[in-house]
Amino acid sequence: MMSHADALLAVGVISLILLLIVPLPPIILDALLCFNIVFSLMALLLTLYVEKAMEFSSFPSLLLFLTLYRLGLNIASTRMILTRGEGGDIIHTFGSFVTHNNTLVGLILFALLTVINFIVVTKGAGRVAEVAARFTLEALPGKQMAVDSQMQAGLLDHAEAKKERAKISEEAEFYGAMDGASKFVRGDAIASVIITFVNIFGGFAVGFFVKHYSWQECWSIFTCLTVGDGLVSQIPALLISVASGVIVTRASSESLGTAFSRQLFNHPKVLLFSGGLILCLSLIPGMPLLVMVPIGGSLLLYSFKLIKGESAPEQKVSSKLEITLGCSLIGKAQQLNAALPKLRSSIQKRVGIRLGHITIKDSMEISPNSYFLALRGVKLYQGREREVDEIIAKLEEAFELHAHELITLQDVAYFLSDARKRDSAAVEALKLSTSELLLILQDLLKERIPISDFVSILETIVANPKDPIEAIRQNLVHAITDKFFGESRCAYVITVDPKVEKMLDVATKLRPSTIDKIGEQILQFVAEAEARPVVLTTSRARKQLRQILEKRLPGLPVLSYDEVESDVELRSVGAVTNEVLL
Repeated sequence: MMSHADALLAVGVISLILLLIVPLPPIILDALLCFNIVFSLMALLLTLYVEKAMEFSSFPSLLLFLTLYRLGLNIASTRMILTRGEGGDIIHTFGSFVTHNNTLVGLILFALLTVINFIVVTKGAGRVAEVAARFTLEALPGKQMAVDSQMQAGLLDHAEAKKERAKISEEAEFYGAMDGASKFVRGDAIASVIITFVNIFGGFAVGFFVKHYSWQECWSIFTCLTVGDGLVSQIPALLISVASGVIVTRASSESLGTAFSRQLFNHPKVLLFSGGLILCLSLIPGMPLLVMVPIGGSLLLYSFKLIKGESAPEQKVSSKLEITLGCSLIGKAQQLNAALPKLRSSIQKRVGIRLGHITIKDSMEISPNSYFLALRGVKLYQGREREVDEIIAKLEEAFELHAHELITLQDVAYFLSDARKRDSAAVEALKLSTSELLLILQDLLKERIPISDFVSILETIVANPKDPIEAIRQNLVHAITDKFFGESRCAYVITVDPKVEKMLDVATKLRPSTIDKIGEQILQFVAEAEARPVVLTTSRARKQLRQILEKRLPGLPVLSYDEVESDVELRSVGAVTNEVLL
């Protein structure tokens, strides 16, 4: 079918015309009516499952063909009802079983379906389509100019810009087509009403004057079949109208089922009050307790579950930090637990990820006055401190140095979910996988760069896909300055000779002796400095210099001049000389 889709479409369009001319046997009419229901239902389900309206860009044309198909079936069924006094099994079933052999009930049902379809769904969808088309067309020049600006700034190449322009044009054409297609739906609803009344009066005329039936026979045969035919056509018409309304009212970038479950059933207070109200109404005499109590109780239970989930940490780091205390420090465990909430808040603010569960335990196997910190069972630090504040300080330092080992894919997924609420455009424009984004965040955390402003990081990655890390660092200049220089705005720095910086920039591989000399000079400067210094160099040389010092001095910050604000006072404690090149 896929290889001959165009030919099949052409045959289908020609068949629509033949429906208006060629009489059909009942079995063929039943098959075509069944296909009408199936196609309408498929169209509705597709509008619910697609994440973006543009994923169903053929919907306006499909809507036109389904409307013509349904009208052709109306003509074919009308011909069969008036000439043969029958309409196939589907029409007969809808006319008898659905209405319980009560033609008046069938007429009322048909009238209600028509009112719902024409006045409520079709009219509303048509208005939304009209507004969406106008707004989309008005925004078209601005979107095109934005693409041109991105191309001039080097953020997009010619091929990417061409693709973006095509996407913008396709969106405008889609909503323009939907505006026009909505008129077909409205016309179809009007035509169905007219055809139904023509069938009723035409059936009486043919039955009474041509076939010489009695009034009772005309009513039982023609009116029953006409009502069945009207119901068979109105149900698919209503499905298509709803599908049209869904596709033009989409404002979410996810499937509607996901959006509804996340937005409608994710607010415990709403569920709590709704469940409580239902239970209160159930106390009124005569109310169905067997129905209302289970519904209200279910809402209350689910709301309690959500409230309990909100009281727990929003984000759990799967990795675990452990504090093991000697027997003389066991009394400090309660004080440590009391200090952890403040520590979590501080780390969340300064680093950007949440401190997960921390296990505090005691051991008789270590010195009574000592303790040690462990990450995933690997000992990080051991000391003999008696003050809780000193243990907390060591814990904070350990977390900050090893944050890149604690962040997980689940954390990144949480960040993306939260960012989608504030800047969905940046999340949608991101072309990296979750694992690739995790590597970037790990690289930043490894050098103690805070990732608190995650949305800004995403926007920088989208704008600088080729070298995102350096771009992020320069974009976070204020955060980096506050991180390493704080309120003092004073820094002890180790600088690098310009010749060495140039060598670090252009050399793909350094001699081991050169690496050793650079490391030895910096180690000496660090040992002699009054306070822990920062290495400053050019942005082009920074990455390679960081790699040289990573094993020797893992906690030593290596910054570029672009990452330090101009009001910071720089106090030199030494400079790496060009002697390292000899």
